[in-house]
Amino acid sequence: MAAQPKPLISANMVTTLRLLAMPLLAWLLYQGPNISGSKTLWWWSVGLGTIIGSTDFVDGMLARKYGPTVLGGMMDPLADKIFIALLYLPLMHLGLFPVWAVGLLFIREFLVTSIRSAYEWRGLQLKTSYFGKVKTWVQMQGIAILFLTVLVEKNTLVIYLAVLTGLPFLALVYFLVVKKKLSMNALLAVIFTGLTVALFTIPDSIFTSIDIGVYAICLLTWLSGLDYLLTAIPTLHKSGGFHRADVVRVGGAIVTPVCCVLALVHTTVAPAPMLIIFAGELAVGGLDNLLSRHKANSSTLSYGIRAYGSAGLLIAAIYAGDAAAILCWIAMAISLVGVISEFYRGRAHYLDDSKWDEVLVES
Repeated sequence: MAAQPKPLISANMVTTLRLLAMPLLAWLLYQGPNISGSKTLWWWSVGLGTIIGSTDFVDGMLARKYGPTVLGGMMDPLADKIFIALLYLPLMHLGLFPVWAVGLLFIREFLVTSIRSAYEWRGLQLKTSYFGKVKTWVQMQGIAILFLTVLVEKNTLVIYLAVLTGLPFLALVYFLVVKKKLSMNALLAVIFTGLTVALFTIPDSIFTSIDIGVYAICLLTWLSGLDYLLTAIPTLHKSGGFHRADVVRVGGAIVTPVCCVLALVHTTVAPAPMLIIFAGELAVGGLDNLLSRHKANSSTLSYGIRAYGSAGLLIAAIYAGDAAAILCWIAMAISLVGVISEFYRGRAHYLDDSKWDEVLVES
């Protein structure tokens, strides 16, 4: 059988372009700091976010056609997580999203990543539930709908949402009538958008609607993670108990998002250091999953210095007054140096030419 010709644009190229566009998306969000200001650049951010989100389908299609790679299998879900972070964190920082709900949402993401590393090191398989995949879809679609509530009038918003509900409904009918099968994604789209129409029709305040929406997304995110967390405790206990590395990583999974969020909302420092730390730690978490499978993950000491050192400096920045900025930038430097060194050290594993075998899957 003839080998598939190499595409002019590979799945990894698409994912890389998606990652490179994300800082611009975050910058655009910060150009509309209040609801009464100009919304032009926020509309640009909607357009760019839609393009970035759509490329997820493109790189997935290319990976299925030409075969996935280790690098692509690691990058794709990480790009999704970083994309979500660079949407939710700026909007939280600007006061549109409730702080504690966004913080809890990302604690869940970091915790599941740390548990996956513990599983991989032991040679265990952390099975991904369909609920986990739905969670990512809802996080992405939900923020788009929530953001529209700021950009359009309430009556117009209901029309937008009705159209958005109608399109997946037509897709659902197509799958049922033509394909003779049920499309779960189309069904979920109909249900989710239909509920959102009801949500934004009832409350009097736009911001009440936004808060309720973020709370619902946070609740769904944690419900999708409970099966991982509740299963992990007895499974790891049976596999030799908890190691020092497990405890340090789980602790880091809590302090990293918490300290980044607190530094964002309780200092006047530019958001770049916290966003870079957040994105870098999400990325290195996925790499840690891969390296754990090969028993090549970083030492507990180096992980602790990077994660707890940068987190401690962020907390110190909250009380440091005029020195807050320098502490945040030093925290970013510590995290960034650690992340880059980990990617350099583990390059032989993620640059492996062998096909991806689902070491890292969306959860």
